[in-house]
Amino acid sequence: MTTTHKVGTKLSVNDAHTTLADLLGPFAGNEVFYRRLIAIFEKNLSQQLLDIKQLAAQRNMSELLALIHTLKGTAGTTGLASLHLALHDWERTLTELDTTTEATRCYAHVGQHIADIAHAELAHIHALLATSVVDTPLAKTEQSTETLSLVQLTDELDVLHQHLLQGNLNAVDYCQALQAKLAVNSPLANDLTIDLTILCDTIEELNFDDALIRLSALAATIKSQG
Repeated sequence: MTTTHKVGTKLSVNDAHTTLADLLGPFAGNEVFYRRLIAIFEKNLSQQLLDIKQLAAQRNMSELLALIHTLKGTAGTTGLASLHLALHDWERTLTELDTTTEATRCYAHVGQHIADIAHAELAHIHALLATSVVDTPLAKTEQSTETLSLVQLTDELDVLHQHLLQGNLNAVDYCQALQAKLAVNSPLANDLTIDLTILCDTIEELNFDDALIRLSALAATIKSQG
């Protein structure tokens, strides 16, 4: 059954997932990975929703559209189809505003509408996850005993680069595993280790576009030191 949400505006969206298997399908049925992914998404969502409301109140159109676009991408990546569609509609609607009256109405509704859609869909997703009969605690990254040379590290970063280019969610685990290896005996200077940490944080936020920029800068610096 499809559930339609209509909150605050004429925009409406539909829940795409009716079973847990349907929800986990795009993630190869990996429930542990998906639970971790949705936890990362929710950790970042609260601040993003607050920022959307603040930017709308300020009528800061450029930054509002940029944030909506970013959240649209992460919502799609995380499997929140309803939120992704709602953000797509808001992005188009705000871009096409042509009257002061319409703008006032949209600015007044955008933040609450997006928040209501997000919370409703997350509640739906958690209800599906609650039907799981599998005990799936969140996986923790174990510390590695492997050490890396600069050449090996460069190869690892090349693989990470491919994951990011492909929008592969394995980039999240891959970067954490890389951090675990470097925790043993890092060939990087302290400042580059900090850069890698920031890179992994960016990947965990599912901001792959910014992560690619940070990764390219890090790889170029390492290459210059090799």
